[in-house]
Amino acid sequence: MDHPLNGGFFFIMNIDNLKYNKLPGLTSAFDPVIYNCPFSEQVRDPLIKWIQDKADVRVQGGGLKTKFYTGNERDLPEHHILFDWIESILVEAVYDMSRWTNSAYNESPESSKRFNIADYWGMNYDEGGGTILHNHFPYPISFGYYLKTPEGSSPLIIEGNPIQVTEGRLILFGGHQSHEVPDSEVSGRCMIAGNVLYLGVT
Repeated sequence: MDHPLNGGFFFIMNIDNLKYNKLPGLTSAFDPVIYNCPFSEQVRDPLIKWIQDKADVRVQGGGLKTKFYTGNERDLPEHHILFDWIESILVEAVYDMSRWTNSAYNESPESSKRFNIADYWGMNYDEGGGTILHNHFPYPISFGYYLKTPEGSSPLIIEGNPIQVTEGRLILFGGHQSHEVPDSEVSGRCMIAGNVLYLGVT
């Protein structure tokens, strides 16, 4: 059925005739998934020091960023511990992100469900520092891992939905999803951000 709208038309589809219309969550695809790192205390202090030593680029919004590193550039043993753990849970995490999306990925062979960390960088937020609204397209998956979150730290806001950040928390979300960090009311919020590649069939 057509309806006039500002001189044009839009089409209303009868979803009752669609094969997959009963799938829950189909209209809210790619919900972020959250994990707590079992090695958080082991990696925390060396990675905080690494970020504090390296973060010297001021981003739009006021936060301080390190340079970009490839997923294979792992200067510290703690990089290996953290990133090996993240890569070990990516298949499970992507399943949770995509299970209600009717993505063709869900029908792909298990041998094609392979991922690795493409790049990463450290972020340090002093009082008043934040990050403006942006996304990481064309990467399919992005992440934030939180090393230090003093009381009063700003949340991560993904598509308008705030997610509280806590020490040792990993948040994975779609790389196309717009996200931001409001200006911090405290100093010391410290985290690692990064992107993930889908390797697919080789």
